[in-house]
Amino acid sequence: MIKRISLPIQLLCVIGFVFLFGGMLSTYTAQFFYTFSVWFKDALSFLLPFIVFSFVLTGILSFKKNAPVVLLVMLALIFCSNALVALLSYVVIRGLLPLGICSVDPAAMLSADVTIDPLYVLSLPLALSSEYAMLAAVGFGLLFSFFPWPWFEQQVIRLKELIEAILNIVIIPLLPLYVFGFLLKIQHEGMFMQLIQQYGSTVFILVAMQISYLVWIYFVAVGFSLPRALRAINIALPSYLTAFSTMSSTATVPVSVATATKNTGDRALAGMAMPIMANVHLLGDAIGVPVLAMVTMTLYQVCLPSLSAFMHFVFYFCLSMFAVSGIPGGGIIVISPILKTVFGFTPEMVSIIITLYLLLDSFGTAANVMGDGALVIIVQKVLKKLKIVT
Repeated sequence: MIKRISLPIQLLCVIGFVFLFGGMLSTYTAQFFYTFSVWFKDALSFLLPFIVFSFVLTGILSFKKNAPVVLLVMLALIFCSNALVALLSYVVIRGLLPLGICSVDPAAMLSADVTIDPLYVLSLPLALSSEYAMLAAVGFGLLFSFFPWPWFEQQVIRLKELIEAILNIVIIPLLPLYVFGFLLKIQHEGMFMQLIQQYGSTVFILVAMQISYLVWIYFVAVGFSLPRALRAINIALPSYLTAFSTMSSTATVPVSVATATKNTGDRALAGMAMPIMANVHLLGDAIGVPVLAMVTMTLYQVCLPSLSAFMHFVFYFCLSMFAVSGIPGGGIIVISPILKTVFGFTPEMVSIIITLYLLLDSFGTAANVMGDGALVIIVQKVLKKLKIVT
């Protein structure tokens, strides 16, 4: 029997093939595969509310009367994690900017060589948005944790089993082809190469900070053991690659739940935590937004904020993260009014930071998802100390 190639290897092969040989394929071929990717994402978006609802609800119900404590611990750690990362980003960039290491040229405009559009758009109606599905799951979960209803719990478990079967038989096997179409679009439009050429130092610093922090947080999460940290990172790698290609934390939920289950050995906790974290724990944004904000300030010769002023921004930033909902570009859209209010950003400054943010969104989203995988390990350790889980 032929051993199935692991998902990380498949995704790495897809990425390598596209960047080596993708330019040899015709525009029509890129459109064809991109059309499949768009259809696949539409189908996944239709399924996502059911994934979020069933996974979060069954996870909460498994903790019974301890569910409110679990949620409180998780949300507190998410807020602290977002704040810590944002403050570390401020310290690093505050030190690098005077050295001229991290800078961009506002006159260097980015434009796509060609525009790849789907051949046909398939619009599936959404029964419910993912964020409302999550809120409904939390509400029902807390209610029935205190007032058990066995029949209802059985139906939720059956729904989860059905969703898992669809994920394992259809969604997960087709992920490499889904990623392939999106990468062909990026490669043919030439945006990433332009970004690296024109804003190389900023891109390098930002991505280096994200990767460095991810390694550190996994190192902390597993108990300061480098071999175990590397093993956990290797297990979580498929979620990073998938998020990088799709630019959506919520679309990566099926993969992130599977990898978190392997790293924690707790399917219930992973199923509850990962959909919630996909919406509110945004490590990549907590690094990217402060970095791009301060770089943009230097472009317009605006004084960098003091630590106290930046902490004021971080507080509102962390609160706003709970409204982002893990959608592509959601972070900067929600944060823009805060940049105007706290730092006095002009419309021109906002337009520059939005442009840079969206072009770097693949890196930020991938870091978001990988950060979720580390934080769920930390959540599990805290719950063990509280003797809520074994």
